[in-house]
Amino acid sequence: MAKFALGAAALLTIFGTLTWGSTNAQATELPSIDSGAYDMPMAAESSGWQFRATPYVWIPGVSGDVAVRGNPVNIDFNVFDVFDSGSSGVDLDSLAALMGYLEISKGRWSVYGDLIWGNFGLSGDAVSQRNPTANLTLSAGANAGLDYETTIVESGVAYEVANWSRAQSSTALDLLGGARYWNQQLDLSLAVTGAVDFGRLGLERSGSRAVARSGTIDWVDPFVGFRVRHELSPGQELQFLGDVGGFGVGSDFSWQLFAGYSFDFSVWQSTLHGLVGYRALAVDYSDGNGTNANSIDLVLHGPVAGLSFRW
Repeated sequence: MAKFALGAAALLTIFGTLTWGSTNAQATELPSIDSGAYDMPMAAESSGWQFRATPYVWIPGVSGDVAVRGNPVNIDFNVFDVFDSGSSGVDLDSLAALMGYLEISKGRWSVYGDLIWGNFGLSGDAVSQRNPTANLTLSAGANAGLDYETTIVESGVAYEVANWSRAQSSTALDLLGGARYWNQQLDLSLAVTGAVDFGRLGLERSGSRAVARSGTIDWVDPFVGFRVRHELSPGQELQFLGDVGGFGVGSDFSWQLFAGYSFDFSVWQSTLHGLVGYRALAVDYSDGNGTNANSIDLVLHGPVAGLSFRW
């Protein structure tokens, strides 16, 4: 419910701002603006196709609760822990990521795809017991570990519904709609004390530890949202994106927020387009019961940096 309230409040705030702005600005056609990983160009006079490919880096922290084979734990890992030497008590055992964005646009319409793959190995204070499981002892420190692999594929359509122009700035509003595919795998390693019936608890033995494996958990969430693009000057733009999804079709609820700044810069007499910003993506999903119960109630959030190639 808290995630729903946060996502809904953010979208309502943006909508209210836009509604106020529309009564104080004159609608007009804006020139084409090239943009970064979350941009689409403002409506252009040309009817030609435009393509944009953007490899980018997103370094997310992870916070929330998961349950693997009925064993619930809390995760609390932020982006600063990536660069921490271990003094915080949070251990990042492994980190790998691959991300990319592709957009094809023509006039006011755009079709885009976004791929996120990440693999986190967490232990120490990053993983702690939320509710005790019978015959299992789990505490902060090296007694718990979580390997979390996530693949998220987003595909959507964007349409510029309005734009406003003033003497020194211009603003455009896009509506978004699409689907987001989630593929998640979690392996939870627990310290064990006493006699344990591993089979009854749906666990595997690995040396002196019990391992709960979720297997592949996947689903598809529809989403709707909008995006605001504000041109500061040619080649410089502020962006804000928000969407909500799930609605019980796949997950119970999901939301996404992104704020960023995009800019042109020159390298070796070539103009490139950079993007820096901050992204938050949340999901609340559950399935099964007893020792087959898996749930993911997480927020992934952290800085984004990317580089666009256009043709």
